[in-house]
Amino acid sequence: MNKVTRLQAVSHPLRLRILFALDVQEEARTSDLAAELGVAANKVSYHLSLMEKGGIIRKRTGEDARETWWSVITENLDMKEGEGSDSLAEDSRAATLASLEYLRSLVPALEPGESEERPNQSIMVTNAYLTTEQVKELADDLAALLHRARDLSDQNREQGNGRLYAVGAQLLPARAEQG
Repeated sequence: MNKVTRLQAVSHPLRLRILFALDVQEEARTSDLAAELGVAANKVSYHLSLMEKGGIIRKRTGEDARETWWSVITENLDMKEGEGSDSLAEDSRAATLASLEYLRSLVPALEPGESEERPNQSIMVTNAYLTTEQVKELADDLAALLHRARDLSDQNREQGNGRLYAVGAQLLPARAEQG
């Protein structure tokens, strides 16, 4: 399974919503996903089958043969360096933009002055000139931060605490400057 195939498997807003829902729930039935997302079950089923063909989710038959459970194959979402082709950078940017658009849809608009409380949201973006070694170091730091967020999420879910937040990180080469 190459990167482009995996990226195509999530290159639709509904598939991203399904992926995020499965990631939080760890495993869910088609009907549960349809109810949570407010989408017809046959539509969710169609997109689940495309995601399965793309190798990013797996299905398991429940005790009742009509019951299908789905879960994310997290190791197949890890985009390892050196996989793919020259067009991969563009595909990665497209997937990143699609992910960001979906994440933005989950976050209510920030209206300055609307509340005296500081909103529980942060959006941080920067461009930076980095060496290959610095990129590797930052990637390790980001991976550790996301791992910490996942651990906290698991603890809170077990205890019935917290709210759902979208947490993500991207470290991609910028598009070459056009002359």
